[in-house]
Amino acid sequence: MKKINDSKLYLYFAIIAFSIGLLVGAVSFYSILHVEKKVKSLLEATTDIDKSYKQAYLILRDPQVFAGYENWDAEGARVQNSLVFFDGTINNGAILKVEDRVYLDILLERRMKGSRLGRTTMGFCFIMGIAGLLAFFYEKRQNA
Repeated sequence: MKKINDSKLYLYFAIIAFSIGLLVGAVSFYSILHVEKKVKSLLEATTDIDKSYKQAYLILRDPQVFAGYENWDAEGARVQNSLVFFDGTINNGAILKVEDRVYLDILLERRMKGSRLGRTTMGFCFIMGIAGLLAFFYEKRQNA
């Protein structure tokens, strides 16, 4: 019986896994290093709180891949209530106060959890890519 050489299949699998990991990791680390830091600095503002909080909300209103607001889980009611509150407040032109930071923290926490999920997914994809490379080298060695 002829032995089948699956080395190309393993190599393609590893390349795809690494590519997905890099893509997901890039999105997550962009959120961690740029977006979340900017939102935190806006939330820590002591002057012109209304403008800073509104800007932070507009940034948080556009979630990243894993922090999507349409994907509800057990904690989703808090997030949904915060979105409804801020949408109404901003649309009505009301002024945001220091007490409203609690709701922005809920949205920021959701985004941070999404970033953590992205990092974890990146790690999983890298592990799968390494497994694919190991299988590739094993198959090459068996067919040599």
